[in-house]
Amino acid sequence: MQVETAADPHEADSPTSDEAVTERTRNRRTARLGIGVTITFLIAMAFDWTLAYLAPVFVAPLLQAPAAPPLPTMARVLLVTFMIMLACFLVGGFARAYPLVFLVALIPALFWTFRYSLRGGSSLIVALLLIGFMLLPMVAKVSPDTTREVAASFVGNIGLALVVTMVMFALFPTLRSEPVPVTKHVLQAADVDRRAWIMTLITGSFTIAYFSFDWTNVHTPLYIAIFIQQLSLARGLAVTKGILGANVAAGLIAMILYTLIVMAPNFAFMTALSLTVILIFARMIMSGAPWAPLAGAALSSMLIILGSAMGSFGDDSGNTFIDRLGEIGAAALYAVAALYLLDAFFPEKRPSSENSVNSN
Repeated sequence: MQVETAADPHEADSPTSDEAVTERTRNRRTARLGIGVTITFLIAMAFDWTLAYLAPVFVAPLLQAPAAPPLPTMARVLLVTFMIMLACFLVGGFARAYPLVFLVALIPALFWTFRYSLRGGSSLIVALLLIGFMLLPMVAKVSPDTTREVAASFVGNIGLALVVTMVMFALFPTLRSEPVPVTKHVLQAADVDRRAWIMTLITGSFTIAYFSFDWTNVHTPLYIAIFIQQLSLARGLAVTKGILGANVAAGLIAMILYTLIVMAPNFAFMTALSLTVILIFARMIMSGAPWAPLAGAALSSMLIILGSAMGSFGDDSGNTFIDRLGEIGAAALYAVAALYLLDAFFPEKRPSSENSVNSN
């Protein structure tokens, strides 16, 4: 004879096994991302080589992957980075000697880069190409001797990012419950070309003006290249506003962090502060919420603003935090305003089948 027992009133409130596994997975991924980015940021701030503050920006997407790249893949990534930076270094010297030819060739180069990105290409390769096309020629024109350091710094940054990624996945191994990578959304061929031309006009017009008028602040092209990559796959007004809002929030958070670090210039304090804030960002990124990608964009922007203000690279007139904040703010406003304008002049064409359905 079976005796029925009363149900525990707290049983419904206790987490299920699936919820526990989900929470454990999220905690593992959060720790891997937050600690890895913090370590990279602290190494960059401690040794402060040229453009060191970009290293944590490169390591963040690697730590969000389900597993560390195999060693052969890491070697190929480092080799590709070296080849791209060598090519862009040579382009910088060519641009200094033949500026008109460089400006004419810049437009198709940018177009093919954005076209490759919109077709689902590697975001790392796209970022390196954009920075190489937009930054190295500017540096070569201002200070040819610095161009070699800038090009080499990207190889060092990618190398550090790969090492930190390998260490973090060794400390926090991949769980079976971790989600598989989401397949990139590939646009239709006509929309790919349209958006590639829009992004080319935005970045190309700025680069041509910057190069032609001999502007010397080399950080703004860097911000434009990174910010325009964030916008390259944004579709719709709401997403674009969200990206802009995320960058505004990143600037405010970076301002608070910079103020606190200046008030208490202690490396241990900076370690604790940066670890706390980056872990909060990592938790938001791993939340699975619809706005999680915006948290990733905000984290990258915050690291760029804070790291560039604390780093030593740049002209003497731009070493204050307010200058850095103004530069990235101007880059964001320019990119968004230009995107709205060009989207209005070149609206997306609906497929003919959709038009026929709507007409009926």
